Amino acid sequence: MSRHVPKTRETALHAAPHRPMLLAMLAAVGALLATALMWPVGARADDAPQWQGILALQLQETYNCTLDKILFSRDVPLGETSSTEGRARCFDGREYDFTRTRGHEKFTLRLCQPTVC
Repeated sequence: MSRHVPKTRETALHAAPHRPMLLAMLAAVGALLATALMWPVGARADDAPQWQGILALQLQETYNCTLDKILFSRDVPLGETSSTEGRARCFDGREYDFTRTRGHEKFTLRLCQPTVC
């Protein structure tokens, strides 16, 4: 039988610094699960490029955007390497343009807003 220890102010203070890290970890796991649920039935993880999972995590962490789908993407040759660019849509309807010059860098994300000329 375990003994119930009532929370005191001291034990609550010791638990508080770990909450933001726990919330960030839960958000990252949620983003991964959302990305996994977007794949069609029968699709394997090998079918999607690795950068899509990284993009989904970065959108979730930076803008609280759960990735709905990639609207378009393309690889642009840059000398000996290639850049990845495209547009992604969140479940709430927001859209972000993304670019990444090199595979080891973070994506540059810009909110798409209607423009009037």
